Amino acid sequence: MLWIGVFAIVAYLSSILLITPVLMKVQQGETNNITRSGKQWVFHSAILAIVLHLIGLMNSFFVAGGQNFTLFNVSSLISVLVSLVATLAMLRTNTFWFVLPIVYCFSVINIVGTTFFPSSFIKHLSENNGLLFHIALALFSYIVFAISTLYALQLGWLDRNLKQKKMTFSPMIPSLMKVEKQLFQLLILGEALLTITLISGSIYLPNFFSADQIPKAVFSFIAWIIFAILLFGHYKLHWRGKRVIIYTISGMILLTFAYFGSRLIVM
Repeated sequence: MLWIGVFAIVAYLSSILLITPVLMKVQQGETNNITRSGKQWVFHSAILAIVLHLIGLMNSFFVAGGQNFTLFNVSSLISVLVSLVATLAMLRTNTFWFVLPIVYCFSVINIVGTTFFPSSFIKHLSENNGLLFHIALALFSYIVFAISTLYALQLGWLDRNLKQKKMTFSPMIPSLMKVEKQLFQLLILGEALLTITLISGSIYLPNFFSADQIPKAVFSFIAWIIFAILLFGHYKLHWRGKRVIIYTISGMILLTFAYFGSRLIVM
């Protein structure tokens, strides 16, 4: 429904407006002025946005003929799950505060797409459990790598501000080591999921090696290689800093081409 999408957008934008002054105070070292109630307002506004987002997405995704796998619907599903994970994690760790505005903006863009530019691409997943398993793995691996990319961006932001001495110490600002540790934990999980995704695709997709599917397989495999090199470089060669960020973003770009490239060409 149109009104659900509109209210979800308003709730996401409200969350961004509530987060912005908090981040500005943190960067200036004014953490004493940040109240617990302010954080709760951000959380409640974001949860409302996510619930409305899910309701609107379910109405668009599940249709009479099956599941509507349009580009915006799939992208919207990824964005709402990333938003949910980031919002819940906000309560337990301080490493997600700085990426929340990016996450919520991505969700707003996808809601606009699904609400105001509806289309149709029907699949019947109930008829093929193997395909359902493969798609679920692919989505989860992409979500994990998307969160990893946000961590990489945050790592670069923290590193730059600390080197330029534009940031004072604050308990709300995560340490570089903590962000880096969580980044590589996510990369290991994402690489494992992507490995299983590639294997399941070769098993359950009957046209996995057909001409129209080869680009997806190639881009996915190259992304897998890049993430594998990054993990090897970090744990064996002690890679850090810009190289980690470049490899993470490069792998994510290739994975995005693999998952959405052909659909973008069709559109």
